[in-house]
Amino acid sequence: MKHELIASLIKRIKSEITPRSSLVYLKDYDITAYLPIVISTVYLYTRPKKGHNRTSIYMSEIIAAVGHNIRTKLKLKRDSALAAKTGAFMLYSFEAIGLLQVVLGQGHKHATYVVQILNDTGLIALWNSLDPSQITKLPSERPYAPWISTRHETGLLMIKTSNPKVLSTVKPESHPILYECLNRSQSVGWRINKEVYEIYTWALRNKTEAFSDIWEATNPEARTTKLREAKAISDIAKRFLNKSFYHLYYYDFR
Repeated sequence: MKHELIASLIKRIKSEITPRSSLVYLKDYDITAYLPIVISTVYLYTRPKKGHNRTSIYMSEIIAAVGHNIRTKLKLKRDSALAAKTGAFMLYSFEAIGLLQVVLGQGHKHATYVVQILNDTGLIALWNSLDPSQITKLPSERPYAPWISTRHETGLLMIKTSNPKVLSTVKPESHPILYECLNRSQSVGWRINKEVYEIYTWALRNKTEAFSDIWEATNPEARTTKLREAKAISDIAKRFLNKSFYHLYYYDFR
């Protein structure tokens, strides 16, 4: 599946992107420089989101995320319009090899384009082919570098706030407890409880009562979404069996 995706992208970049196209910049980079970002973003954005009741996967959200993540990886300036075009170009190759399809569906108040998954097993296989270090949304197998300013070396901000004054005033000298709290927390390694993992996978495989909210769902789309969420959790846990992993911590606006 990965080879099919690469072949599709290489062929389309060569044949569809002209010198005058706004996407011509893609010809300057080897696909392997950003392919892990594309795969992981599409996979993660087609997973159910915690706390969200909706089951639709909006195309606009995926293409914007894919495009922005590619341009960030390549250290290019932020451009929302170009990011959307880039993401749409990438998403079409996922459609071309039969992993998903884009259809006109119902949005919040009007019709909008949504993504339907055709081959979830293929998407999972693509995601599983990636090294964990290539997936920014996963924990790290090594402790993160300590916070020494309000911007971490990964680019993450120490405090999720739109107020720049807050960030400019929180320094190690003036707020040592804030820094120490984060640095101590993210130096602690975590491990998957193998016995719990085995019970989880057994219960899911045998459709037990523990997952009754999936089997009893009357809406087919909701049932599929819940099942994909349960499998995604299992897949992530499987990656870290017998390994220690670490989280990068930060503060919310409060």
